[in-house]
Amino acid sequence: MKRKFLFGFIMAICLYGCGIKTNSISENIKINLTENSLGYNYSQMLIPAVSEIQIVTGTYTDAIWDSYVDRERNLTYRDNFYNDLKNYYKELVVLKKVAGNYKITLSEQEKNKALKLSKIFYDENVANTQDFPELSREDCDTVFLDYFLVNKTKKNLIEKNVKEVSESEARIMDFYVIEVSDYELATTLLERLNNGENCVKLANQFSESDDISRSIAINNESDDVKNALSVLVDGGISPIVTDKGKYMLYKCVKGYNEDATRRNKKRIKEERESAYLLNLYNNYAKENPIDINESEFEKVCKSPDIVLSGRDFFTLWSEEENGGL
Repeated sequence: MKRKFLFGFIMAICLYGCGIKTNSISENIKINLTENSLGYNYSQMLIPAVSEIQIVTGTYTDAIWDSYVDRERNLTYRDNFYNDLKNYYKELVVLKKVAGNYKITLSEQEKNKALKLSKIFYDENVANTQDFPELSREDCDTVFLDYFLVNKTKKNLIEKNVKEVSESEARIMDFYVIEVSDYELATTLLERLNNGENCVKLANQFSESDDISRSIAINNESDDVKNALSVLVDGGISPIVTDKGKYMLYKCVKGYNEDATRRNKKRIKEERESAYLLNLYNNYAKENPIDINESEFEKVCKSPDIVLSGRDFFTLWSEEENGGL
């Protein structure tokens, strides 16, 4: 999807065949009127909501909305979407407050970019329609300025607080693996491997596992396995490694899988960022009840279908971020 939610780990929607796996912040946060208020009216809330709805519908068709996320709880994709949308607004509140606490502000250049996108959205989608009742240019500007600010806040905090992932932490190695329960057989097979016999043929004949070709994240293995495998180069044969009651033999196919390591490095970094941001959110929300203007939000949930005549909020952001505007 083109959208960029603030806390992607919370709001990400992953589809597996006909099922949908979702993760959301717990809804046990009490909503009270406090200074921690989003302050958006109905039309301001509509801007990201309608934009995301249009992207989802365009990607998966209208049928997605009534599909079940959890059939036992009678929870549909639509129900889950509005739950995530509420969390999105809560996150805006938290990150705006965090930005103030850390004195993070937008530069004039950043403000101008946000206002440029706001003008485009307003001219293309608001000026000549009744879909966003009483939405002023200033209201629209606020939504775009807030989004720029909280994304800058998130980026700045991550750069200062989330450790980079080293190559050794993310390293992926490729192996052919023989797995047996008999030590004497393992000893015989090791000797045959060292004499140059084909590892795949021996694995097909003797291994108790059909999983012969494996890509392994070395840093995730036990110390014994890690120490035995990390020193291998292409074509190298491991000693017998005992793992979970089995005797294992590894032939190194690729001592450093560059593409897989790069993907693993990205995954680990995203997990670290997600954990940091979720902890930041939860710590703040525990002590500071958050108000998103529930009555206006309920109107968003019940709003009629709106088809934007121009570019949506998240697409504009994505195009700007990628130098397209």
